Amino acid sequence: MRMTVDVKSADLYQSLLESAKRIGIAAEAEALQADINSTLSENVVNIIREEGINKLILPKRFGGPQIDFTTFADMVKEVGYYNLSAAWLTYFFSLHNAWVAYLPEHRQKEIVQSGGLVADIFAPIGQIEKVDGGFMLTAKYNYVSGIKYAGWVGVGALHQREGAQEKTMHGFVVNTKDIQIIENWNSLGLRGSGSHTIVIENLFIPDDMVFELHALGFKTKPQIEEFDEDFLYYNAPFHSAFYVGFPAMAIGAAQRALDEFKKSTKGRVRLTGEQEMASPRSQRVLASLTLKLQSAKSLMKTYIEMLEAEEQYPPSQFKAMRAEIIQNCVDISVKAILTLGASALAKGHPVEMITRDLIAIGTHVTSLYEDAIDVYGKHLFDFEASVLG
Repeated sequence: MRMTVDVKSADLYQSLLESAKRIGIAAEAEALQADINSTLSENVVNIIREEGINKLILPKRFGGPQIDFTTFADMVKEVGYYNLSAAWLTYFFSLHNAWVAYLPEHRQKEIVQSGGLVADIFAPIGQIEKVDGGFMLTAKYNYVSGIKYAGWVGVGALHQREGAQEKTMHGFVVNTKDIQIIENWNSLGLRGSGSHTIVIENLFIPDDMVFELHALGFKTKPQIEEFDEDFLYYNAPFHSAFYVGFPAMAIGAAQRALDEFKKSTKGRVRLTGEQEMASPRSQRVLASLTLKLQSAKSLMKTYIEMLEAEEQYPPSQFKAMRAEIIQNCVDISVKAILTLGASALAKGHPVEMITRDLIAIGTHVTSLYEDAIDVYGKHLFDFEASVLG
């Protein structure tokens, strides 16, 4: 594996970008087949494993290299430049170890040492019954990305813990051998993410495989005797940090769309014989989209600075910034394809695939633009706005 260099060195950063590029190029080469299969191939997932990316966000006692958010985001962005479905799963299969790090020590060891990839779907729709030593859980969850390759999955339900005044979101950790997978993912974009449906029927979940999602809130330490004080997610507002990869991968894809637009426009000749790159039309579009991408990158930099700051920022601000970045990236890709014309509509054209995939990212519950702007506006006028990150 490549992740054997000193965590603090520039070599690790470069190594991770090389790993990301390897994953992205492999996924891009198989993109059309992944669209047909509604999942990335085992070949691409194995590369994620080989490069150690699935272990990237682990406490150091389990071999995690203790990277920073810029490194994490840039790694995801690099994969996104080549293929967004691959970026989606590269991000998730590393990210989900962040909540594993809040489980009791022995459960952390069980999950990490099993070698199983970790998926999650925390929509709080599970039906639970408290029983001696744990819970009985029954539910059907849609959109569980990468579930065919996962050994574990975290799922959501509302639970009112003892002494609490109301129900809050909890995560319940399940071994995937105990679930049913319904392969029904058939989407416009992110088709390679394999976001199938799972069914759980009257399954016992022990108390020590349950954690309170809502309680993670801001900068939260785990309830264990010894933990890594410098672990990335113990020192940041958890939910806002948890979503950092969505805008990052969108920026990578928007950069690719812009590069493809420039390349295609340079070679484009109108029926009149006019070279399109000499046209003020495409010149203005390129200039406008370049500025829009720069704006997205600047917001991303600010977002990470806010994550790492001592000051606590409102979750609604993080949510609005993510949505603004992603909307900018969607706008870049849509404008590029509309300006390039019909040639960019061909199935498998990079801008065609990027546009579909970026729209899919924009529809994720954490990225919905109108929702995000609404809650941030409420906050700015001092109205109560409930939002997780």
